[in-house]
Amino acid sequence: MSASTQALLEQLAPFLEAVAALPLAESHDADAAASIAQRLRQEHPAEGPAFQAVGETLRRGVAEGWLCERGEPPARFGRVAKASPSTHDLSIDVVELEGPALRHRHPRGEITMAFPADPAAEGSRFDGHPPGWVVMPAGSVHTPTVTGPRMLLLYFLPGGAVEWNPSET
Repeated sequence: MSASTQALLEQLAPFLEAVAALPLAESHDADAAASIAQRLRQEHPAEGPAFQAVGETLRRGVAEGWLCERGEPPARFGRVAKASPSTHDLSIDVVELEGPALRHRHPRGEITMAFPADPAAEGSRFDGHPPGWVVMPAGSVHTPTVTGPRMLLLYFLPGGAVEWNPSET
């Protein structure tokens, strides 16, 4: 693991702990997901310095080439860490996205920290949500889509559970 990735994981430690403590696997509908997102917004506001510092680190990592090193625009991606005891059993990935990505299912849910790729750009939305926390309930299926300027999406998956291109909705 590179020193840059290790530093990012240290920066994410309080977020990992908070996300791991949430009842995401038991949330099976939009209301439950909205409640979890509201809790995250209260405990770790997107406007706060710790959240914003993560966005700066992601932007720097993409610019330096140690994040989102796979794929081609409009969807570049990369793994920060596999689910393990040190990540509270959460896998951590980053996507730089503009437009739609691959349809997938979240068997145990997904929590995303969404940032504009360019902090001066306005109007970015991830699945209709402004930059900040986005929570997908357990069992949900979606085609992640960014409208407006590109975004950086750092997402946590409990147990790394994801099903790509599921046949049923």
